[in-house]
Amino acid sequence: MLRTEVWLSPNRRIYAVASVILGIVTLGLAIFAFLGVWLPNYWLAAIAGALTIVSAWTCGILLYAMRRPRLAYGDDQLWVYLDPQDPVGVPIEIVECFFLGQGPSFLPPVQGKEQETQNIIVRLAESAVDWKHREVPDRFGHWCEGYITIRGAWCEPITRDRMQELNRRLAEVHRERKAKAKAQTEIERQGQATA
Repeated sequence: MLRTEVWLSPNRRIYAVASVILGIVTLGLAIFAFLGVWLPNYWLAAIAGALTIVSAWTCGILLYAMRRPRLAYGDDQLWVYLDPQDPVGVPIEIVECFFLGQGPSFLPPVQGKEQETQNIIVRLAESAVDWKHREVPDRFGHWCEGYITIRGAWCEPITRDRMQELNRRLAEVHRERKAKAKAQTEIERQGQATA
């Protein structure tokens, strides 16, 4: 199992609210299914039982999603969690910086107006042509022209301090990797000199 350092957490509030609402619905369906066994229409109990299973499964998926970060670092990769199935490991050496953006939240409109949210933009090196574009669900983000947009509605609150922390940690990782590469080169050079 890959050990990662979480750099950006999900919006746990949105998942918690959805899980509580779905949990209440699941409980109601389970009670109806249990009590429906004694009703003359068994098919209603069977339908309620099936809906209980689907609702409980969906609630489990939401609880799982609440634990998945949006960005994490491990194994020299920036793990981008925009796909509900699998994260994408981007080589950390091509990640240049993080900055703030703004765009549609892809949440339901409020009073007929589309909501906007602050987003985190990950800029990738222009030379990394293989990483220019990936298909990701629009509601979670966008990945095009070497920029990865992470929608703010689906991650922890985005503050100026949070952005500074992300860039500070990225700079630390780049420095650590350069120091390690330099030390490795020195070891190899010394090994060749003694051979």
